[in-house]
Amino acid sequence: MFELSLPHHIAALPGWLAILLTAGVPVLLALGLGYLMHQLFTPQEFAANVQVGAVKYGFVVEIYAVVAALALVGAWDIYQTARDTMQKETSSLYMLALSVDAFDGPAFEPARQAMRSAIRGYAGAVVGEDWPAMQAGQPTTGSEVAFQRLARVFLDLDGSTGGQLSLQQKINDWVSEVGEARIARLSVMSRTLSGLIWALVLTVSVATIAFQWFFGGGHATMHYAMGLVIALIVGAVLLVALKLAFPFVGDPALLTPRPFLALMEVT
Repeated sequence: MFELSLPHHIAALPGWLAILLTAGVPVLLALGLGYLMHQLFTPQEFAANVQVGAVKYGFVVEIYAVVAALALVGAWDIYQTARDTMQKETSSLYMLALSVDAFDGPAFEPARQAMRSAIRGYAGAVVGEDWPAMQAGQPTTGSEVAFQRLARVFLDLDGSTGGQLSLQQKINDWVSEVGEARIARLSVMSRTLSGLIWALVLTVSVATIAFQWFFGGGHATMHYAMGLVIALIVGAVLLVALKLAFPFVGDPALLTPRPFLALMEVT
């Protein structure tokens, strides 16, 4: 859980507070270091270090670009996997819901009620049990019983017409897709970026903010303005990476249980 702790908690903050933290801390760091450096060194000393400092800072920026790209690409992959998994799961559930009315007639009335109840029960278990655990980054089997009931109800159907028998083949596929997507959804948080990656991102971000103050030239106000812009860019990259890497947390979260809430209303 150490790997999840700090990045996970920052991503779980309300949106305005997460923005304030990821933008405010880099800005305060940049301005504080700038003030400190200008107290310790004279403008002439800054100017004398421009040529060497600029070359070294360019190297630091290149490293930051690579690390930021690594974090963003990895975080985007986590978000995209979670989003596609949810779409697959809910679309298969929706197709199961649409298939219920194909088993018409008084003889199938108990089966139709059981199918609708199983869909509502599974969606409710995802919202009520899986989702809080996913937001906390905890493993869960909360929807296991509900999924087993869903699978049993739909796989035990015995159609009486040619159309119903053909549909049963598709129903088997949809139930299988729900099961596969459920496992993938529950495993998303285990694929989060390593704590070492987050530590590397933080280290290189601080170096990028700090290193710019080891050389200078021109008006100090202009240097402070450039430092402010760099700090905001660093903060924005960090915020986007955090939100993408933890798509189920935060207010607002990038992914919400809204599709499952809609399936809970199947009648």
